[in-house]
Amino acid sequence: MLGTYEVPGIQRIGTAQGRELVAIHVPGLEGSYHQDLGSRATTIVIEGTLAGDDPRDGFLESVRAALDAGEPVDFVADILTATRVEQVHVADLRVAELAGSADSFRYTLALTQYTEPPPEPDAGLGDLAAAIDAEAGALFDALQVPDLLGSIPSLSDPTPPLQGVLDGVTGALAPVTDVSAALTDLFGG
Repeated sequence: MLGTYEVPGIQRIGTAQGRELVAIHVPGLEGSYHQDLGSRATTIVIEGTLAGDDPRDGFLESVRAALDAGEPVDFVADILTATRVEQVHVADLRVAELAGSADSFRYTLALTQYTEPPPEPDAGLGDLAAAIDAEAGALFDALQVPDLLGSIPSLSDPTPPLQGVLDGVTGALAPVTDVSAALTDLFGG
């Protein structure tokens, strides 16, 4: 059974199972080290024949609907009792019509075991992100940026505070100027 459809005319059904092994070549080691990444999805291959237009059309409508949907469907077969395959994807459909044969329609249907994907990795992090956003908003509001900008002094002309300082320097250098003038008169200049 493929979903609610009983696949007709089955002549052969088989499975292929295996492990995903990665060969790691290590310098100086004879042979290779193999890392086991777990088992591959079970592949089920069904081959069969049908005679007549109505059985062919019914088969093609049902199987193509499952193939086009791309959704997992329930699958039950005696050969799968030890494999624990409960749902499959229709992975491949091949059909051929033969002239001059009673069983003029032949098909090969490849099904791949469906495995439920793991849960999303951000479990519980949504609350943390919301808390961080709220804290950042509170800190931004606490800064009150316009109040800080209002206390910055005007930088248009920085010399008025320095003008009084220069008057004191001129007064302190006045005796040096008198000595310089007397020396110039004495030695000529």
